[in-house]
Amino acid sequence: MPLQLISGPVVEPVSLPEAKAHLRVDIPDDDALITALIVAARMHAETVTRRALIAQSWKLVLDSFPGPTLIGIPWGKPFTLPGHAIILEKSQVRVVTAIQYLDMSGAIQVMPSANYTVDLTSEPCRITPVFGQIWPIPMPQIGAVEVDFSAGYAAPFVADAANSTISFQGPWIPTQPFVLSNSGGALPSPLQPATNYWIASTITPGVYTLTATLGGPAITLTDTGSGTNLVGAVPEGIRAWIKIRVGSLYQHREEMAAFDKTGKVMPLPFMDRLLDPYMVVF
Repeated sequence: MPLQLISGPVVEPVSLPEAKAHLRVDIPDDDALITALIVAARMHAETVTRRALIAQSWKLVLDSFPGPTLIGIPWGKPFTLPGHAIILEKSQVRVVTAIQYLDMSGAIQVMPSANYTVDLTSEPCRITPVFGQIWPIPMPQIGAVEVDFSAGYAAPFVADAANSTISFQGPWIPTQPFVLSNSGGALPSPLQPATNYWIASTITPGVYTLTATLGGPAITLTDTGSGTNLVGAVPEGIRAWIKIRVGSLYQHREEMAAFDKTGKVMPLPFMDRLLDPYMVVF
């Protein structure tokens, strides 16, 4: 399906200092090279896993809405990919921001969000009309339907120490816990990574106070932190893979490598995979 990246991540899941510590590099000479290798390794990881790691904006372009006009799911099956569902093949979807289409007069129409439901827990993410609704009838023309969404394990937030709030755009479920993380610095004090937090209160849409226990008092922030603060966290297994891959790319600057035991010169198997994000499949 024609997925288009609209805006990439504002930060990498592995910071330059983290990568340099892994590489045991303590001079700035290769900072630009290592930074580029981090980006390449992250893109490779996202291609292999079909995931977005740090929040990114994507657009799915379709010729029409899928499936029959009579909406339903098979009875008795606990999980299905219904024929009328839009499937977003980029995980982990955080929010669907808009579904728009060309109507029969050629005008762009935005489908009301109340008319469709999004299963953010499913991988891949599924979108169907709500019960009693059908997909609109778009103009029979290529590229008539667009779905805009954001995907990623983690998304940036901004802390306000004066009011002890954080600002973040995205879905919140006040009764469910979430974790915070940071890239290139430290979280606002006293917030800690790998610790569950909840929403204490909503000041205005997108502005929240936090609590360490469900229904507990709001946390008082004493500073705004440093680096880039994130709601959510990229799994450590993926971050470790990126650091190891950066190490391989840094050590082997070319596509061929000589192995000491045999002395045989062999191609590095992952080099061509770096082109996978740019491959066009017909």
